[in-house]
Amino acid sequence: MTNEEKIRKYMDKNNPDPTIVKIYNTKQAGLYIKHNVEPIDLFYNDGTLIFVFDKAETNSIYTKWLSHTLF
Repeated sequence: MTNEEKIRKYMDKNNPDPTIVKIYNTKQAGLYIKHNVEPIDLFYNDGTLIFVFDKAETNSIYTKWLSHTLF
């Protein structure tokens, strides 16, 4: 799949995929990876790396991220 196809797949606001989450913050994505949540995809768009994760796998990590307890 080309980068352009990935961008169309993940950035279509009219047809969002409820099973994924896109992370633009590299620190947040790095902490997810540190805690053994692997991205299902990674692509570059408009000068930014975009990490794509499975939403179900990130639920508990995201809660820690929001409460500033993810280190």
